[in-house]
Amino acid sequence: MSETRLVIVVRTDLGMGKGKIAAQAAHAAVGAALRNQGTAAFADWWRAGQPKVVLKVADEDTLGLVVAAAAEAGLPVEVIHDAGRTQVAAGTATCAAIGPARHDALQPVTGALSLL
Repeated sequence: MSETRLVIVVRTDLGMGKGKIAAQAAHAAVGAALRNQGTAAFADWWRAGQPKVVLKVADEDTLGLVVAAAAEAGLPVEVIHDAGRTQVAAGTATCAAIGPARHDALQPVTGALSLL
């Protein structure tokens, strides 16, 4: 069986600082975990130590394409929209979590993206 993981895709065009990126990625991971509790994929991911991969996209349009491809593939998707209290405007889509899902299911959607 292929390893189950959670992929977090972060926009790089927003000028977010490292701490802001970490917070947004954490929001995505927590949201994905809470929404997927009780699924077989979540159980596999939890048992495996909750592996995560953080990837990057250049802009909102590319994030939207990745999110749409993930949804079309039947993968769980959690898009994070910022509250607007610090570095970006309220409602800005900053990142998305895809999964937890098997690596072979994620690969066609996220395999061409680079590590953050």
